[in-house]
Amino acid sequence: MSKKIYLVDGNNFIYRMFFALPEFATKDWKIVNAIFGMAKFFVGQLVKENPDYLIFVKDAKWKNFRHDLYDDYKATRDRMPDNLRDQISDIEKMIKMMGVDIIEIDWYEADDVIWTLADSLWKDKTNDIYILTWDKDLYSLVSENVKIYDTMKKKIFWINETKEKFEIEPKMIIDYLAIVGDKADNIPWIEGFWPKKAVSLINGIWGVEEIYEILEKWDFESLDDDVKKVFKGKNIEKLELSKENAFLSKKLATIALDVSLEDFSLENFAFDPVELQNEKVIEYFKSLEFHSLVPKDQLDETKKWADLWLKVQIVWDKQGLDDLKKSIKSYENIILDTETTSLNVIEAELVWISIYLDDSHIYYINRWHNWPQVTDDDLHSFLDFLFWSDKFIVWHNLKYDLEILELYRKNTKILHKTEPEGLQMTIGI
Repeated sequence: MSKKIYLVDGNNFIYRMFFALPEFATKDWKIVNAIFGMAKFFVGQLVKENPDYLIFVKDAKWKNFRHDLYDDYKATRDRMPDNLRDQISDIEKMIKMMGVDIIEIDWYEADDVIWTLADSLWKDKTNDIYILTWDKDLYSLVSENVKIYDTMKKKIFWINETKEKFEIEPKMIIDYLAIVGDKADNIPWIEGFWPKKAVSLINGIWGVEEIYEILEKWDFESLDDDVKKVFKGKNIEKLELSKENAFLSKKLATIALDVSLEDFSLENFAFDPVELQNEKVIEYFKSLEFHSLVPKDQLDETKKWADLWLKVQIVWDKQGLDDLKKSIKSYENIILDTETTSLNVIEAELVWISIYLDDSHIYYINRWHNWPQVTDDDLHSFLDFLFWSDKFIVWHNLKYDLEILELYRKNTKILHKTEPEGLQMTIGI
């Protein structure tokens, strides 16, 4: 019986999750989009697919052996965004909390560890190996029982799919990268040799060594006509000038197979879907407000207004607005929200405005409900007071609310006194 093994390219995965989801935060302003993406992948997709084994591999911190070969290796990569960097430790904490061990070997990238593992595991033909990555170099591992799994597209690349993608045999992808380079890793290339030329050379000759052997001997007669065209004019000069780059690039793109994994035992990485949602994990999800990932029977009961013992004061006349003005003067910050009849700003009618000062001072200014209502004249006067004050206003939906209030003021056509110079309002979102 075959064993389904998932090898996860950790750093690659975390980056993809960060950029795949818009940034969002908890109520304490902690950015958590990458953490959420990884959490959803584990408790959602992985639980459904239920591999027999899961191995999560990360790049070693700082430099690796390729920097000794080439000082500028990955030098052009943008610095990791701070909002992603701040989430890395939380992601690792969460993964370990799920009972999943993380492999990280000093001086090596995740690719090297994955290649070493795959090279060992594929020999057992009962192992069905899936590498979860988007890195081009790992496609070179594709073979009879090794596949690349693009989890975003839900597509599996086996031998034929990889050939279709690159137009060459999987095992020649490292030579392909040596010719065209890899901008993501700042791997140099043969000038002027783009994918089409690289494919022609590889399919017509083979690898970098064979290409330069033919160039050195000027032995072009045995080549197909399409390949002969590559060895003409300036192309020969470019090949000669880029020889050092080509061999250096192949060294940089070649993944190490000598990573020491003496203590590795596949059984230590058996996948347990139940453990992914253990008690500690559920509490962690709750702390990060990942309510959609918490089983329904473990969600905390949602509190209703009555449970909060909060007293909301209805404002429906000028006296109520004057009293509210006096209360506001004692506060530096207020929270404002509007309720309308539509999400379409043009169609919407202003129903009420809510003002929150603290738990004991919550106000509901009624303009539309069937209870007694404030007049538009009095409400305009109140808004003038509010917006020309020095209060810091926190909004639930800033753009929408400002548009609603602006249209309300225009459409109700109230004559105003001359407004003071210089807007004093400070807004928060």
